[in-house]
Amino acid sequence: MSKNSKSKRDAKKKARKHLQNKKQDLAMREKQKIPTIFLDESGNTGSNLLDPDQPVFTLSSCIFSEKESEKLLALVDSNSPHEAHFKNLKRRKSGQDGIIRLMSSQLLDTKNVKINIFLKEFMVTTKIVDLLVEHMLHLMGEDLYLNGANIALSNMLYYCLPAFCDKDMVQSMYKLFVVMIRDQNQDDIDNFYNSLEKVKESSSSEDFKEDIDFIMATKNCIHDALNGIDKFSLDPSIPALFSHCAQWGDAYPRGFHIIHDDSHSIEKQRLLFAQFMDWTQDEVELGYDRRKYNLPLKGKSLKFASSKDYSQIQVADIIASSFSYWAAGVSRGETEDYLFLELNKLNLDRFIGHNKIWPTMDVTPEDLGTVHDGGLNAANYTPFFLEKAIPNPDVANT
Repeated sequence: MSKNSKSKRDAKKKARKHLQNKKQDLAMREKQKIPTIFLDESGNTGSNLLDPDQPVFTLSSCIFSEKESEKLLALVDSNSPHEAHFKNLKRRKSGQDGIIRLMSSQLLDTKNVKINIFLKEFMVTTKIVDLLVEHMLHLMGEDLYLNGANIALSNMLYYCLPAFCDKDMVQSMYKLFVVMIRDQNQDDIDNFYNSLEKVKESSSSEDFKEDIDFIMATKNCIHDALNGIDKFSLDPSIPALFSHCAQWGDAYPRGFHIIHDDSHSIEKQRLLFAQFMDWTQDEVELGYDRRKYNLPLKGKSLKFASSKDYSQIQVADIIASSFSYWAAGVSRGETEDYLFLELNKLNLDRFIGHNKIWPTMDVTPEDLGTVHDGGLNAANYTPFFLEKAIPNPDVANT
């Protein structure tokens, strides 16, 4: 090797090292920031998870500057002099093209946009598992969250219930479950389990009847299970905001401020989030496998605002609604709708990852990505954290 060749190789190596150090320095400086997160929802029907007109709930959050958000809104070419809304834009072909331009922008990436998606009908199934079956097994000393067994059971039930049983009876049972959780009267309890018995009787599979019996067995501890469950337990906006706070906390451990579009549900739970954002407690990692997260949540303040006041919330609205529109199309197997087909070309899944309540055919820990690797049971530890919590005053009283 000539001296000249070796000199060039050394120079390239030095340049690569310099570039690597520069990237590490930028990443470190980014983590030191305390950004403001802007959030908006789409498809929020509260605890009414079976609204056929809005099958998907989405929460989007972003950290765009005002200049960046104005640049994005310019892409939609809205006729509104004050604010741009997805529901208005989607009515016309020109508006739909504007939505696609915004959603195609290089300004949107996984570092400045977070998304959570809930297929609300599937959420009902997961809540039957989490609120009833998990509680029963916990009383028996078993942990349904190990290896993602709760997800596997939810997937199996969601696909098998309408496959083996009368579909109308399954829908009726789902509706009565929602009523039972929301109102918690004895008549509501009886109606749910009577409906579940009818679903079982309609099953074409004797083996699957045993799986339904597993749910029926929760009747023995239903009053204990319902104790402490409030009417917001079925509202997806609560776990969605929690998830976003956990995700942004990983990116910005020094904390962040939250500006959320006006939300009655979140406003009612402000105190709960103020407790989760108690910075006086030591940090602890909860959960298993890919579902691990840290408490306290890193929010430093929580404010509610109108989209008229923040262009970033208008952007969050268009992003959230675009994801809901796309996901609803995926759910129903859409093949012709122009806006859906254009959104479907954008690889939107890259923004979501595992941040979704969405059924799959996966039932093994390997396929689910939930092979147990240690950790603390979040359901067991969280009450202790909340019991000791001193509500963050900038969240509770903003």
